[in-house]
Amino acid sequence: MKRRNFSLTIFILSLIFFSEIHPQISKNTFLATDTLRINFENKYFISQVSIIPNTETILLKDRVLEKNEYQFFYDDGYFRLSDTLSYSIFDTLVISYLSYNLGLKKEYKRRSLVAKFDEQTGDTLQIVRTEVSPFSTESIFGTGIQKSGTIVRGFTVGTTKDFSLNSGLRLQLSGKLSDEIEIVAALTDENTPIQPEGNTERLEELDKVFIQVKHPNAIGTFGDYQLQQRFGEFGIIDRKFQGLMGEFSYENTSAFISIASSRGKFNTNNFNGQDGVQGPYRLNGVNNERDIIIIAGTEKVFLDGVEMKRGENNDYTIEYSNATITFTPNRLITSASRISVDFEYTDRQYSRNFFGAGVISSLFNNKLKFGFEYLREGDNQDSPIDISLSESDKEILSQAGDDRNKAVKSGVRLAEPDSLGIVRGIYSKVDTLINGNIFSYYVYNPGDSSSIFNVSFSYVGEGNGDYVRESLGVYRFVGIGNGGYLPIIFLPIPQLKQLGAITLTANIIENLDINFDYAGSIWDKNRFSALDENDNFGYAANFSMRLKPSSIQIGNVKLGKAGLSYRERFIEKRFTSFDRFNDVEFNRYYNTTAASEKENESLREIGLTLIPIDELRINSTAGFLKKGDSFTSDRFNNLLKFSDGTNFNLEYNLDYVSTSNKFINSNWFRHRGNAFFQVWHFKPGIDFLAEDKTDKRTASDSLLNGSLKYFELIPFIEIVEFEGIKFLTRHSFREDYFPINGILYKESLSRTNSFEINYRGTKEFTSALNLSIRNKNFTDEFKQLGNLDNQSIVVRSQSKFSLWDPLLKGDLFYEVSTQKSARLQKVFVRVEQGTGNFKYLGDLNNNGIADENEFEPTTFDGDYIQVTIPTDQLFPVIDLKTSTRWKTNFSKLFNERNFISTAIRAISSETLWRIEENSKETKYSNVYLLRLSTFQNEATTIRGSNLFQQDFFLFENEQDLSFRFRFIQRTNLNEFSGGFERGYFRERSLRIKFKMVEEISNQTDLSNTNDNLSAQANSNRIRRVNSNFITSDFSYRPSRTIEVGFKIRVGRNEDTYPAQPTIIDINGQAIRFNLSFLGFGRLRIEVERNELLANTTQNFIPFEITGGNQIGKNYFWRVNFDYKLSSNLQTTVSYDGRLQGSSKTIHTMRAEARAFF
Repeated sequence: MKRRNFSLTIFILSLIFFSEIHPQISKNTFLATDTLRINFENKYFISQVSIIPNTETILLKDRVLEKNEYQFFYDDGYFRLSDTLSYSIFDTLVISYLSYNLGLKKEYKRRSLVAKFDEQTGDTLQIVRTEVSPFSTESIFGTGIQKSGTIVRGFTVGTTKDFSLNSGLRLQLSGKLSDEIEIVAALTDENTPIQPEGNTERLEELDKVFIQVKHPNAIGTFGDYQLQQRFGEFGIIDRKFQGLMGEFSYENTSAFISIASSRGKFNTNNFNGQDGVQGPYRLNGVNNERDIIIIAGTEKVFLDGVEMKRGENNDYTIEYSNATITFTPNRLITSASRISVDFEYTDRQYSRNFFGAGVISSLFNNKLKFGFEYLREGDNQDSPIDISLSESDKEILSQAGDDRNKAVKSGVRLAEPDSLGIVRGIYSKVDTLINGNIFSYYVYNPGDSSSIFNVSFSYVGEGNGDYVRESLGVYRFVGIGNGGYLPIIFLPIPQLKQLGAITLTANIIENLDINFDYAGSIWDKNRFSALDENDNFGYAANFSMRLKPSSIQIGNVKLGKAGLSYRERFIEKRFTSFDRFNDVEFNRYYNTTAASEKENESLREIGLTLIPIDELRINSTAGFLKKGDSFTSDRFNNLLKFSDGTNFNLEYNLDYVSTSNKFINSNWFRHRGNAFFQVWHFKPGIDFLAEDKTDKRTASDSLLNGSLKYFELIPFIEIVEFEGIKFLTRHSFREDYFPINGILYKESLSRTNSFEINYRGTKEFTSALNLSIRNKNFTDEFKQLGNLDNQSIVVRSQSKFSLWDPLLKGDLFYEVSTQKSARLQKVFVRVEQGTGNFKYLGDLNNNGIADENEFEPTTFDGDYIQVTIPTDQLFPVIDLKTSTRWKTNFSKLFNERNFISTAIRAISSETLWRIEENSKETKYSNVYLLRLSTFQNEATTIRGSNLFQQDFFLFENEQDLSFRFRFIQRTNLNEFSGGFERGYFRERSLRIKFKMVEEISNQTDLSNTNDNLSAQANSNRIRRVNSNFITSDFSYRPSRTIEVGFKIRVGRNEDTYPAQPTIIDINGQAIRFNLSFLGFGRLRIEVERNELLANTTQNFIPFEITGGNQIGKNYFWRVNFDYKLSSNLQTTVSYDGRLQGSSKTIHTMRAEARAFF
């Protein structure tokens, strides 16, 4: 007994001893004790991941073992007993040791090997068992499904916020439910009205929700989907819908059905570019509506008949919310550029429903195919969205029939009296005499006693209105017929469109295809009206025959291949389709500008293809188009191509079109040629374009304004992938001719030089350059008509370098282009309280308008956000964006160790310089050559900024002591609809980080800043602020899981703009406590006090001076607790409170549980 007590005493003293001799690492270690039974293998594993060598104490039979009585394998975490020891299989070992607190498990596994008795064979089998936790994705979805996402449930309650529940689901699934059934799903119950940015090739559609179930014979889609179907010539649809779609296939038959809510309307815009304008180009709705939103991803943009790619690095970018397109420097836009855009848009007038179904089947081993399709899409006249129709409005619509111009009402209404009986409108009425007739117009004049009207305006097309829009809600009278707006309201007309299509395809003879298509449409242009119902139906038919190029041989002589095609199409004038079915350049091919849209159309085309040898191809096509009784167009197209596809190419296309109607005869020759050959990596070549179009009145030799002539020659040289270099240079010479008084004169000479250079030869340096410069010079005759010489510049350059890594790293970006730009207008949009960053102070000037200076920034409880929208008036500008970033690091510059090398190795720096300028400067070289003295000029600049930041570091990555010296200077100038805002910001600061001891660190910041803003006199944002602050933050970490911090901040803000400067002394203190539950969660408690002492209460104090605090004492306290209940479930609880000045205490609490998949 004495021996046993003695052994226990030694064991306990050993534990105390180890606790005492390791105090410096006790925060990262802990004492572990394991109880192990004697085993036959004589191999004993400890339970922890690691063991600190020589800290173990092993007890056997109440006796502490000596070092020579066991052998410990520290790396593998086990020990063996010496063979000299005497012990029994029934004895127990007790081992105590120090281990590192790593937060790691000893074992991680998804599967384990277990023994299972097989009753049929009588054997014991080893099988793999998947380890499933009580709450895991496998336990919910099974093992065959790939998944990701979250489910969120929570609540928010507070002093200024009622109790509200928050929930959210975002889940993506894919995988097999069975051998034949597969599921793909993207689910969410969150409303995300955020349009993706149209500056990337691939869009991230956050609001796309769908479930798709796939079977070898069927596919069912529920939610958001894209319907893409083509049944013959006319049954074409490519739309985005929300609803249900089923696709079925069995043997030689396939079908689809779609029931959905339509997201928008389809439209096509065709227009020409402008010299020196890369964009933005505005897209309009079917009825020239401007306030539309493009549905993301539905646009197809064509330039000169070729489809473009979206993306800043590709061809164009698009602003979906503003419905504008801008072309990148990769595509130089000129007045000769033909732009066509197909898109879907929403105007949020009526909800729209869609139904579609189709079936197509093949017989006789696919030699005969037939199909039928039915489509129906319409507005629900009983379900308006953002409009409200009165009974009188519906009566107007019922009497309007199909005429949109009759579905209008006056936009002028008398303002309602306020609570005091005073009528406050924003427009006053002015009566005048124009050409001896009494005429009334309206003047925007809020706050005036004569302003008793509120007026709504509608866009009617340039030259058809009397007003122009200067900004949102502000219209100005400019004379009858000199504007684009009228004080009227177009009532939205609900419509219904239906289409049925039949298609038949026969391939009875090899290489011979015969097609027949018939379609009928019903288009009710006004569902409120019973008038004009007799013109709703229209039909179209198409017959085509195509003999694919087949070999021709006479005896043993091979004559090559020949093919033949024939097509006949008729479209009745009232027929309408869901999407565009003609080629994007069809109207140009047949010169249909002089034809009426509402006429029967017949088209006959015949084509011949000859391929004497594989390298030579000849295509000839003749087409005859007739519209109504008067318009005819005959087209003859011939293409000769001699090419092997790689080393040489010779191509020539001659296109001739002859059109006539009752009044005009037109002849149009179009030539296009290309030739090149490749020698080694060099590929020289030439492009050739020419057109000659003469429009004349019948029985007259004078040319009409539609006549034109041009000749363009484009030699080029290309280097094809040589040592990482790709190079292409093109030089264009173009002469244009247009008629003046019926005679053709030379209009201009254009010269374009373009360069494309890409270098990827080394990892240390990569570069891409795209440069185009076009100069267009007009002749004297056309200068007298008001045309001016112009220059177009588009440049985009991106370079990255890493020299003597890591000594110098950086990048250089430069982009400049000529475009058009508009002044921006600030608009404040109301949102849910607490989600905004502005608050409305009320109608301070009693003008009935929420002016900009009546909104004030706020940190808490804001219920407005600020957005900027472009005004209507566009100005030709040159737009510049350039930036460079340099990072230097001398840490590996020297190998030897001496004082100079040590001092230099401690130095590193980072430099950033970014310049943006959107300017009306007519001398473009001032901008693209970065003559900064001409930047941010109120006479020319619309938007401009210049940011320079320089950081110097000493011992940047050292934890014991490091310094950062920072200098920032930013200047900016913006022209808004209400005037200019010029800003200046400068910061000079020093940051010191150091460790006092291992557990205590400090970060101290000393800063001096200047923040100045000048604006129009009535703005509440004008300021000239000088700030000096010192902030010191202490952090104490007694262990890896605990951090206590204390921060003090002292400084002064001085605003010298008022006559009596505003001086605010600020002192603040904050204390925080952080507790980390390793691998599971974190608790953070923070208390903050800020005191602001002002020298005056008479001045208006801008938000930027107080930072959202009130004069006096401000108290804030916050508690945040995050905890992971399992690997897939996390909870968050937060509470924050504040007491600012003499206001009441505000409490807010939030709790949330989030499950991950």
